[in-house]
Amino acid sequence: MKILTKYLKRLTYLLPYIFVFIGSLYRPKDPDLGWHLKYGEYFIKHHQILKDNIFSTMMPNYHWANGSWGTDIITYFVYNNWGFFGLTLVAALIITLTFFFFSKSAKLTFFEQAISFPILIFLESPINNLSFRSQQFSFLFLGIMFFILSRYKPFSKIILLVPIIFLIWVNIHAESFLGLVLFGLWIGFVIIKSYFENFNNSYKSIYKEIIFLTICFTLSLLAIFINPFGIRIPIFALSHFNNNLLQNIYEYAPFIPYSESWFSLIIVVIFIFLCLAFLLLKKKLIMMLPVWGITFILIIFSFFVRRYAWPAYYLLFFFFHLFGQIIESYLKKYLYIAAVAISIISVVFAIISKNPINQFAIMSWDTYCNIQIAQCSPGSAEFLREHQLNKNLFSYYDWGGWLIWNYPDIKPVIDGRMSVWQDNTGYSAVADYRDYLSAKKNIDNSGYDIVYLPQDRSPLHFELSNLVSQNKWKLVYRDDNSEIVIRIK
Repeated sequence: MKILTKYLKRLTYLLPYIFVFIGSLYRPKDPDLGWHLKYGEYFIKHHQILKDNIFSTMMPNYHWANGSWGTDIITYFVYNNWGFFGLTLVAALIITLTFFFFSKSAKLTFFEQAISFPILIFLESPINNLSFRSQQFSFLFLGIMFFILSRYKPFSKIILLVPIIFLIWVNIHAESFLGLVLFGLWIGFVIIKSYFENFNNSYKSIYKEIIFLTICFTLSLLAIFINPFGIRIPIFALSHFNNNLLQNIYEYAPFIPYSESWFSLIIVVIFIFLCLAFLLLKKKLIMMLPVWGITFILIIFSFFVRRYAWPAYYLLFFFFHLFGQIIESYLKKYLYIAAVAISIISVVFAIISKNPINQFAIMSWDTYCNIQIAQCSPGSAEFLREHQLNKNLFSYYDWGGWLIWNYPDIKPVIDGRMSVWQDNTGYSAVADYRDYLSAKKNIDNSGYDIVYLPQDRSPLHFELSNLVSQNKWKLVYRDDNSEIVIRIK
């Protein structure tokens, strides 16, 4: 009986992770899913990495360093074998593993997991609700890296695993470069921490540690160049920093003031400052410097680019450990019961929120179009195909990936791969596209004969309405989500 009770108790420790897995089940709706699948399919069929732009009409044959080429292969393999449901399950598994490694990094207790996991699921939901994405792999590798760093002691050889992590990471997703920056920050804060902790002692050991950590960082830096594109992957990653071409991309824009996500960020900032006050009171501020220093930097950047909020939120696990210790000191013998109760309630709530459960198993591309932010229209694409309206086509940015996978004979003008593409002359497809969409450039004086857009009331939409009224263009198709307008010749 005691053995049975022991194993049942161990099983209850899985409850927070069961909650995370269920809470992370989402139907795939990433606008870029289609071209990720196409790149993965190309590799499987041709046994080589596609480096040219053969899928869109703007910037044809552009040589692109695909920073997610490894993820594209995984995406296609999962989808080809298990469809959308497979992508849903794999995404939930990756997120659950990410929670596991960050939790272990922060040394969270069962109770601390029970109270922090629901909060983190909520904070990370804006990025996770798209389901399977290459960025989720980056968060997983970041969690693994911090797990290794949390076990570090001066001259500990475990840190030599970090360059191996970067070697794998860079071939999965280009956000490995952000991981390298955070690793460098961690090293800097560790050195500052060692300086203050050895203020009255010899600095000889600090110098040796600096050399040791510098070697580890150098190996990690070299590792990110070991990829099919060489130096072009780090250059591609750097091109995203403070780039005006990304101003209209959701993840690279700041949070909208007074929105739910903005208030969440403000509450997180207040929570961090309370934890820092607690650390200062307990004289542990220097001891926790590497963690709160990195978190603070990411949080500052999050006010300008929301993308930095997601890794910052994962680092909150370390702060929840501090917060949990305070609560645990009061609950004491009721900790286990409280943790089980909170975990069960969380799991039940997650199950209810995901009903009907079969929504994940029966998903199709028609469903994808209905749940995507910029709802696509299979009927309109079929109309284009039936009437062979695929020449000189101006199409919507967020439909590019969907068209590339489902309608390869209808080449989109642009898609999500091209957000920071610029050629040697400085030409940018995104800038050109925006000029037409905002009516800075006149579509009537362009080489486009077909415009395929959602009914989004953009300046281009009003321009086309005027051209239709002047009998220069003709509306040939309209449904709830899209319009097709062609030039009258």
